[in-house]
Amino acid sequence: MRRTLALGVMAVLLCALAGAGCARGVAGADPSPSASPVPTSSGSDVAEIYVQVLRRYLGTPGENSFPGTTFATVYVLDRADPSAADPMGGSGSGAAIDADTQRRIVAEVPPVTFVADRNSVLENQDRCASVRNGGILVTLGTVDREGDEVHVGVNGFVACLGATWLTYVLQQQPGSGWRVTGTTGSMAIA
Repeated sequence: MRRTLALGVMAVLLCALAGAGCARGVAGADPSPSASPVPTSSGSDVAEIYVQVLRRYLGTPGENSFPGTTFATVYVLDRADPSAADPMGGSGSGAAIDADTQRRIVAEVPPVTFVADRNSVLENQDRCASVRNGGILVTLGTVDREGDEVHVGVNGFVACLGATWLTYVLQQQPGSGWRVTGTTGSMAIA
């Protein structure tokens, strides 16, 4: 334990000494220069993208894994988590989704309610966490540009054995805005 802690401290110190070199990522990782978050100045684009992602996710049982279920309550975490589509990640940390974007999503995708703390909507039934009021808790990923399209991860959690993780691909359609065109990468279901 002490050796692991010492190695961790040494790694942090080396990163601090190396400065920006550590920000480039792990050796062997693809530092794709085309992958970058959509600028926050396009807040209306981000809102439209999230609206389309939520409509698709909530309206497609094959992707949200809850056939025949219409959720009366949809809680959305108020932060965009860059690892939302990763079943081993998704800590709920990330950049805040700004208030204007939240208002637009709530207006266009009822019954969405934004929450700051995922634990505030969970209850424990027989040692298995579940979302209260028969709802779903959605964590949205960051909006990442990949050439002429964007990718947005999403995680939906209903209970300890009721969750999905996937990444949507969206393209801007002339005259009609952003549209989900499919998924990319792996999809996980619990």
